[in-house]
Amino acid sequence: MGKHNYSCESNVLVDVLIQYKPKMMKIADRVLQSQGQSEDVFQDAVVKACTMRPVCIQCPVGYACRMVYNLALDAARKGSREKLNRASFDGADTIPAPCVSALDCLVAGETLREVLSSLQGLPQRTHDAFVRHRIEGIPQKDIAAELGVSPTLVNFMIKDAHRACERTLNAA
Repeated sequence: MGKHNYSCESNVLVDVLIQYKPKMMKIADRVLQSQGQSEDVFQDAVVKACTMRPVCIQCPVGYACRMVYNLALDAARKGSREKLNRASFDGADTIPAPCVSALDCLVAGETLREVLSSLQGLPQRTHDAFVRHRIEGIPQKDIAAELGVSPTLVNFMIKDAHRACERTLNAA
């Protein structure tokens, strides 16, 4: 395994970060709106700079500003994702179950099995296009490119699968 040089001796990027710490903190704080998180981002930037060889950096102040800004953006995005994930579970216990009674649950389950069975009876390519678009959310043009067919054909395959599901639901 190769050795990493984690020495911060004579690292111009680390020197710039430390010299311009108030400026770097302002950059991070504008993105994060949190002094504590901004301090964490600044420290991450210094640690990252210690692992870099800054010999190719022509404008260390600009590079340091961009590094802090990018790290702050990453931290903000991570915080947003975590907040979104937490929010999706808040109050989940108050959401009513889709089935009111055991009989409703049995009927819904049986209907789902019948619809899935009708999809299995379709040509594999039609089945896959329907699942990829309606379940996985893949755009039709991407599915067309993957299959090497026109987007129009993919649209027809999805409509055929949809009609098969409707026929099954109408027969139930």
